[in-house]
Amino acid sequence: MCHNTAPAHKAATPPQIGPAMPEFEPVRLPHYDGQGPHSLLADVAAWTGSEPMHRLLALFGGRLPGTGTAEDLAYLEAFSADHWDFRAGRERHETAPQPLTPEHEHTATRAALALGLGAAARPRLAHYTHVLVLGGLVASCLFRTRFAAELLESGIGADHVTGVGGFRPLGEPDLESAVLSGLDCGGYEVDAIEASLKRAFRISGDPLVDEGGDPLRDPGRAWKVATYPAGRVTIRAVAAPSSQPGRRRADTVDTCRFWADRVVDLAPGDSVLVVTSAPYTAFQHCDAITHMGLPYGCIVDTVGVDPATLPEPHFRKHHTASGYLQEVRSAIRSMRHLYHSAYAAAQSPMRTAESVAGRRLTRHSKRIDRRRR
Repeated sequence: MCHNTAPAHKAATPPQIGPAMPEFEPVRLPHYDGQGPHSLLADVAAWTGSEPMHRLLALFGGRLPGTGTAEDLAYLEAFSADHWDFRAGRERHETAPQPLTPEHEHTATRAALALGLGAAARPRLAHYTHVLVLGGLVASCLFRTRFAAELLESGIGADHVTGVGGFRPLGEPDLESAVLSGLDCGGYEVDAIEASLKRAFRISGDPLVDEGGDPLRDPGRAWKVATYPAGRVTIRAVAAPSSQPGRRRADTVDTCRFWADRVVDLAPGDSVLVVTSAPYTAFQHCDAITHMGLPYGCIVDTVGVDPATLPEPHFRKHHTASGYLQEVRSAIRSMRHLYHSAYAAAQSPMRTAESVAGRRLTRHSKRIDRRRR
């Protein structure tokens, strides 16, 4: 708290130079408790038409058409492609910061944080069926798994903790982070998330491993599930086969679907806490609802750890304004996918209910089959 120690008389207000810098009220990300798609449509509409989005567009000469959420999102995706896409096909860590004016820097950062791109607050629930830690570079694997462990140590309950990665070969930034942190992380991203889980949750011993394919010769078809019992919590590292094995390695959506269907039998009534990094919280939260919440009828929450606050100087990263703009674009694209998925589910509620019921029956059958074996 800041205490006022100024004298009783007021000094003259200094003249303001330039436009007033805006501050925004936070806008809630879509909220999903597995109870149907209609609230999602309203939440996406509120996010799309919010004050920080309007101000951000105006700063770059844009304006929402205002003819409906679908049209507004289509406009936002096209506008962001023209003005905020700085990656040009590169990876995030390969993209250099872009020069912006002080006004653009401030407004872009404040608007992005208000739109949900900052570090999320403490999880809403006291207990989750699953904590799902998203992989990435070695540094991300390390501090996200540590954050997940800290959440559980602080009192958040969970039945299962899973780190998802892929058979992406580790590059130079990964190897540098591994050396700096003293982590023996193998040759692939999934190895890094597994080693990070072992460190964060103080696991020793060998896992139960189920795997298939050859990650060296055909990474698109390779998969792996390494399971560690850790008291009351089961810890897993998962890599999935690609849905387009001839074209690319598995992406995050492939891995999450594989995890949901083949590893944990995700079902209605389950709750999933996704752990990632700020400022990726918004788009990864929307993706999680699109690909797990809606199809499986489960609760989805997402929290992000802020790399700018990490204790290790070599991992610490302050996000730039142009980086925030890039991630606003990512959030727009994921919001658009979520909106269309929720709209389709709202138009065919019977089919959605049948799908959820089918998943519940399939899960029950699998459990019976496992007991018999």
